[in-house]
Amino acid sequence: MTWKRMMILMGGIMLLALAVMFYFLSRLDVGGDPREIMGVRSVFPAGEYAPVAGAENGWQGYAFAGRFRFFRRPSAAAAADHLELARRNAASAWRQADLDLFAGGLLALSRANKGYRVLCVFHRDGVNYWVDLVSNSSLDFGLQIVERFLLNLEIGGEKAPPALAGQLAALRGRISPFAIQTLPQMMVLMAAIFLLVMGITWAANRLGGSCPRRDNHSGDECTPYATLRISGFARRQLSACCLCREGDFLVIYRFRRPYLKIDLRSERQEIAWERTSFRYRNIRVIMAYEDFAKWRLRLMD
Repeated sequence: MTWKRMMILMGGIMLLALAVMFYFLSRLDVGGDPREIMGVRSVFPAGEYAPVAGAENGWQGYAFAGRFRFFRRPSAAAAADHLELARRNAASAWRQADLDLFAGGLLALSRANKGYRVLCVFHRDGVNYWVDLVSNSSLDFGLQIVERFLLNLEIGGEKAPPALAGQLAALRGRISPFAIQTLPQMMVLMAAIFLLVMGITWAANRLGGSCPRRDNHSGDECTPYATLRISGFARRQLSACCLCREGDFLVIYRFRRPYLKIDLRSERQEIAWERTSFRYRNIRVIMAYEDFAKWRLRLMD
């Protein structure tokens, strides 16, 4: 295999990896079911849910699929409690936004290990509500679950105001794709990384296989961008090289510096010719057929 075919193979593997990644990641959404829980109607995560054990200070709540939790607590001073909850729990948030959600709401995003945490607190008619979700990845599926819940909220026949959608969209617009990504954004980032790796590899091989800098050789003396394959115990190295004839020496250049010199006067018989390549000890040099025929004719004279 030549280094150019290796590049094509690498590109194919990367494209396949992206396709497989997109297939599996696109199925991470836990889905949603319309439900009424503790007097609140909305689209909750699909699947089973259970009461949260150990809830304190009058909170009552449930845990759902996707690490989504929902709590409520009656309060004689719900507005003051809301401000205290916002002050204590959103202090470390790197993004937050006030929401026109019933009597007042706040959505805060903070970092959590490799992912993020979404927290929303709001109140209505003497009751405080708490919604949170911790995502283990930077994909926005967790944020989508919370947004879907908030946009479909209905309490006591009152629905979330139309302005809420614009406020959530404005918050999203302030989030860097390097912090939280949609699935298409993540695919673009991965593709950019793959292209960067391919570009660096291509440039390294073009440089590694280019002719040495000198003024006293003709175009027939060197063949750039050949493929050098080095075999060893449990390893194989493949890279571009330049093949040159310098008097009685056959010289293999890598990165414009001599890598190996073969003395044609004493070592010509150690060169084994194959279909489009020759072998010398543990190395093999692969060329286009035209270049191979030229070098074989020249070296067998």
